[in-house]
Amino acid sequence: MSTLPSLLASDADSLLNESEPVIRPKGGDANAPAALSGASGALRLINRCTFGFSQYEARQVGRLGTKRWVEGQLNPATIDDSALDAFLAASYPVLAMTPAQVGAQASPADVRNQLQRARLMRAMFSRRQLFERVVEMWTDHFNIHINDSDTIRMMKVGDDRDVVRANALGLFPALLLASARSAAMLAYLNNDENRVGAPNENYAREIMELHTLGVTGGYTQADVLQVARCFTGWRYVTTSASPSRWTFFFDSSRHDTASKTVLGNFIPARTGASGYQDGLDVIAILSNHPNTARFIAGKVLLAFWGYTPPAGLVDTLASIYLSTGGDIKAMLTYVLLDPGAGAWQPKFKRPMHLLVSIMRGLGGLATSPANLATPLAQAGNQPFEWGPPDGYPDTQEAWMRLLLPRWNFGAALMNSEYGSYTAKTNVYVDHIALLRGAATASAIADRLSQNLYNGLMPFTDRTRLVSYLTAGTMDTTRIRESFGLAVGSPSFQWY
Repeated sequence: MSTLPSLLASDADSLLNESEPVIRPKGGDANAPAALSGASGALRLINRCTFGFSQYEARQVGRLGTKRWVEGQLNPATIDDSALDAFLAASYPVLAMTPAQVGAQASPADVRNQLQRARLMRAMFSRRQLFERVVEMWTDHFNIHINDSDTIRMMKVGDDRDVVRANALGLFPALLLASARSAAMLAYLNNDENRVGAPNENYAREIMELHTLGVTGGYTQADVLQVARCFTGWRYVTTSASPSRWTFFFDSSRHDTASKTVLGNFIPARTGASGYQDGLDVIAILSNHPNTARFIAGKVLLAFWGYTPPAGLVDTLASIYLSTGGDIKAMLTYVLLDPGAGAWQPKFKRPMHLLVSIMRGLGGLATSPANLATPLAQAGNQPFEWGPPDGYPDTQEAWMRLLLPRWNFGAALMNSEYGSYTAKTNVYVDHIALLRGAATASAIADRLSQNLYNGLMPFTDRTRLVSYLTAGTMDTTRIRESFGLAVGSPSFQWY
């Protein structure tokens, strides 16, 4: 079987050997925002919907048009990602294991390493880029710290695959229910300890504050207690020899059978297996609440529109949520394609996003992303390692305090600190393949402009790049350093 680099290199080679530049949309698509037409529109669209601009995606947008490309990305099953899927299956076997198999066959260290490396490989190389961005959003929304305990780390395989990835573009109520039943979430927020006579309020509070209504969503401490009582008896199988290990079950012996009232909604007394319905009622109450619609609309807009969406836009997206039963795909379609959503705000790339966008823009390849663990940890953005349940922050202020690790990404990559381009090992960029014979400072700057900015590198950045290339002997070291300089520029920190 081919290695992942050679499979992806076939795509890269077909682009690098073209005599024509990347195809760019020359006009707007019907029913698509005019701001997304042309080279600048394609650059903005690709940057917003992916982990970084690439010539491959530019060609896809050029051939399909804005609307068809976005619609295709919103239907990831229609996109052939078999090369990456085959690589992941061969390299990271825990991804396909049942929870019981993970417990019997893998170690906590194996699980952490394979999950994190698969996350990075998908971000860098998946053709289902918008799907991976949405997965990132929900991973943060339903955050579970992978290092909270060895058991939670082992459970995270099922949570990532069967909760987040399985429901990322579906209906929010289904995603919320899947998360509530997740063994990893039950353990992380202590709902497995929740029982009649001794209700544990941790999950009850977070499902309202972080997952649905928001901190100002109108619930009270009394509601927290009532929700906790509704979720008594929600547990997971702990027996190590059971084929159902680490899967959900309802324990009626631990359930509070008395009636409850949640946010003004009466929930009748129930006994036996019917007590499970209490939790389902809570899921329905919270999922259909107008404050949840606004909170989830705000999360989607934060991820794909900008930091401060206007109230009217939040209202519009909340109405789409309510009218569609929480259809995530419908909300994204509006944000990405409807002229009513207006112009997106620029956003500051989080460290993982920046590092991946460097790889995508420079045509980087990888046999294993293991060497990226240290720089991402130094930058505070290693996948699945945010401690509190609120997920990695998505604010400019949170990440501008950690600038030095960001500046080091490109320099270290081009200095072969993450891998060798000559030996084609680990994580690397082949500058010779990317340059396609460009030998002068101006030609090299043009090639970087095309690969990183769809030909639209800011004038100041291009001038500095040319000046650096002409300031000394233009050997391999200086050329590769110029690549690091280009991706360390202020303009490349934003999308």
